[in-house]
Amino acid sequence: MPMQEIVTQFEKNRYFINIMFNKQILIIKTNIILLATAAFVGLVVSLVAQLFILSAKNLYEFFYQNSDNIFVMKIYNIDINISSIFICTTASLIVCLIIKLYNIDRWHGPADTIYAAHQRKGTLDTKKGFLSTIAAFISISGGASVGIYGPLVHFGGTLGAFLRKRKHMFSIPHDIIIGSGVAAAISAGFDAPLAGILFAHEVVLRHFSMKAITSIAFSSVIASVVANQVGLVEAPFRFEEVFFDYISALPGLLVVGLGSALIAFSFMNSVLISGKLAKRIGFKSYYNPIIPGVLCGVVGCFIPEVLGLGISPVLDMITSTNILMFIVLLLIFKLFLTSMCLGFGLFGGVFSPSLFLGATVGAIIFHIPVLGTAPELQAIFVVGGMAALSSSVIGAPITAVVLILELTSSYKFAIASIFPIVISSLITYLTFGSSFFDKQLSIRGIIMNFGREHIMLSQQTIKKYANDNYLSFSTDTTVNEAIKKFKKHTVTEGYFLDRDKLYLGKLRLVDIIGRHDINCFKYKEKDHITISDKANINEVIEVLTNFVGESVPVINKDSGAIVGVISENDVLKSYNQISSEIRSIEK
Repeated sequence: MPMQEIVTQFEKNRYFINIMFNKQILIIKTNIILLATAAFVGLVVSLVAQLFILSAKNLYEFFYQNSDNIFVMKIYNIDINISSIFICTTASLIVCLIIKLYNIDRWHGPADTIYAAHQRKGTLDTKKGFLSTIAAFISISGGASVGIYGPLVHFGGTLGAFLRKRKHMFSIPHDIIIGSGVAAAISAGFDAPLAGILFAHEVVLRHFSMKAITSIAFSSVIASVVANQVGLVEAPFRFEEVFFDYISALPGLLVVGLGSALIAFSFMNSVLISGKLAKRIGFKSYYNPIIPGVLCGVVGCFIPEVLGLGISPVLDMITSTNILMFIVLLLIFKLFLTSMCLGFGLFGGVFSPSLFLGATVGAIIFHIPVLGTAPELQAIFVVGGMAALSSSVIGAPITAVVLILELTSSYKFAIASIFPIVISSLITYLTFGSSFFDKQLSIRGIIMNFGREHIMLSQQTIKKYANDNYLSFSTDTTVNEAIKKFKKHTVTEGYFLDRDKLYLGKLRLVDIIGRHDINCFKYKEKDHITISDKANINEVIEVLTNFVGESVPVINKDSGAIVGVISENDVLKSYNQISSEIRSIEK
């Protein structure tokens, strides 16, 4: 081989080696930045979660459990704390002010986080996301009957999306960063890093991959370690393990599953109905939070246990036996107030209320003599109800099992909770849907059950794939001229356009063969398919299901001009392109 050829081949090899080397360096840099960002998200979310929970808890205790409270009145020798009326109403007024000042059309929560993780760009409204977290903090501090973990989950996802948009960031996967923030919120809030990891994958990402689980696990563990080291708040729902017999507990646990499904179905529908009612009453949206604020204030005078996060009442139901009528009242008023708060804009989460409602279900079933005769069954019934009802609401049965394991440090409790979880989750899935978050998205026309592929196909318009290489005719084209054009361009379909490219109709070669008329415009196809340039690929696939032909015109919806044509092959290419993109995300 001549020396010149050897040198040339060497230069080519060196060129390709440099490309491969630079590519590997870029991959390493991207993954290092991904892990560093996940760690930072875990740190920030952990600190924010602790501060929010601690502040909300202290403010609630100061307002409602202060022995020097000047608003305590004696009525028939009963101390009634009427401060809840002033505090809840004040909190609702502040939330009203935020809605008016920042023109909030709706609060953002976990449903938006889930949707963002399944989009190509992962867009989240960071302003509304952070404002929603602040509104939830004000609501809970004022005693609103809502949860804080959902807003914290959305805060974690919003922080991840916010960091991903920074200029210095490499092209790191947006869904992984969002998932890292979500996992950190659950991990820090419950001191449950495993549940945080599973929640991010089961509820938000809805797939498992090595790249995703590495970053998400890193963020979740860091959030847990920081929470333990800083120690601003203790993990909720900690109690001493109670030993019980599986056989004795099984009948009651099955009934707990049925009861949890019933209350979960009622709870989720009540929130949706409350939201519809808020729109129908005719008030301006920024006035709506006053209604649940006043209701919470009035009910809180007599049953303060239903206000706030409800951690103490839940622990009390696990460890102590309460009067049945009192538990029933807790269930009724918690369900009613939470539905009103969430529906009328006194913002918060659904996770804490679902834990509370689940606890009441378990406590009520323990009072059924046939099912709850042994005192040691009370704890597992209550815990089983918490796990079952919350798993139905958030759509995360596996996360619920692991969360029980981490909260109780009892393998036996976790195994026992599987029975009510699977029963409740199956019933609510069949009667309501996968979760409350999925239902919220479906109301907005976003169907999560079809997966990431369906979402991305619905976000891509067909205009991008329209081909402007098509055969066109004027209205005065003769049959002979049209046939010659068909032969020249080797196609069997063409389109009539005016001078401004406005679409007038479709002509097929088969319809003019053998015709001897001078003008071919009268032979245009009468019934044929046209597609709007704003149609998404899902809509186009549905339209072309029974299509037989060469191509379909894409028409500008506003002007009526032809944008181009597409064939079934073009649609298949677009489908394969998006499917390939999804495979690269989920591997």
